[in-house]
Amino acid sequence: MAEDDAKGHGGAGSRNTVGLPDDLEFNPGGLAVVWAEENSRDSLFAAMQRRETYGTSGTRPIVRFFGGWDLRKDLCKGEEFAAKGYELGVPMGGDLPPRNKKSGDPRFAVWALQDPGTDGAPGTPLQRIQIVKGWVEDGEMKEKVVDVAGRKNRASVDTNTCEPKGDGATQLCSVWRDRDFEPAQNAFYYARVLENPTCRWSQHLCVDAGVDCKDPSTITRGFEACCRPDHEPVIQERAWTSPIWYRP
Repeated sequence: MAEDDAKGHGGAGSRNTVGLPDDLEFNPGGLAVVWAEENSRDSLFAAMQRRETYGTSGTRPIVRFFGGWDLRKDLCKGEEFAAKGYELGVPMGGDLPPRNKKSGDPRFAVWALQDPGTDGAPGTPLQRIQIVKGWVEDGEMKEKVVDVAGRKNRASVDTNTCEPKGDGATQLCSVWRDRDFEPAQNAFYYARVLENPTCRWSQHLCVDAGVDCKDPSTITRGFEACCRPDHEPVIQERAWTSPIWYRP
């Protein structure tokens, strides 16, 4: 769902509400994406059962994620990213195949394409891709986040107008090797795709209503929350894949 067209979560407000249509704690609905061979009931359920799915905070980037022992380092350079990912590894939601004596560290390939958007509401450029690794050590859950493509750039958004600033990427791709891999340790890996910052749904409505928190006379009835200390006017939309699991 586009933040600039959000009319509230529906949990606390409605279209007939004066001012902001919902509580600030709510956001527009996210999306679930299924990688299926075709748009049929059997194919969709099979994809869900193998967990080849990813979620988004509401936008529509396209994301592929594979893991394996033999994924090539140049996988991003060819036109057969997905085909080679299936041939040489497992997709999001899968289990890494058994490790043999010749296997080195696991590699993970991730590719993301920007949400194309529409003529009236173009998609937001991508900022970076991260791979999140999780494991248990001495009975404690551990997590490591690695930027594998793109970077934390200087992109921003003008909260007075909700106009985005700065550059981003149309697509990003990377093959990452876990050099800290421990063969005897259970682990999981998932990819996270971050877009450039944009205005939150509430800030779009505050701007449309002409609210200037420095000028109390502009804060009309129903828009008082625009200037609350806990109001977060900027968000960073994202996608996150199902994990790929490693079991010794």
